[in-house]
Amino acid sequence: MNEATGAPRPDRRLDEVKAIFDRDIRPRLASHLGGGRVVDIGADGVVEVEFTGACTFCSYRRNTIIGAIYPRLRDVEGVRGVASPGVTVTIAEQHRVAQLFDDYRSRAGAGDDS
Repeated sequence: MNEATGAPRPDRRLDEVKAIFDRDIRPRLASHLGGGRVVDIGADGVVEVEFTGACTFCSYRRNTIIGAIYPRLRDVEGVRGVASPGVTVTIAEQHRVAQLFDDYRSRAGAGDDS
């Protein structure tokens, strides 16, 4: 809340998450004739995503959250995870896979002499 005006303070996290989603994630979903949109970010830091098009009933939505969406959004301050109605995936699973990605990147970069 903006104390001077009483108006709600804009959530910069939501703007940042939507920009990343539109730039990095939406084109990948569209390549599969699907889509999605960021609905909101809860007070707990969980980004709510709604899948559209062919993604609506795709059996790989869980994998998409874990392997494509959360890894790109997790660097936004305050984002703890991603959720979507009808998709069962825990925050712990998202964090565990993200750690695997980090471990892989650090090993892959260890041999880089540039």
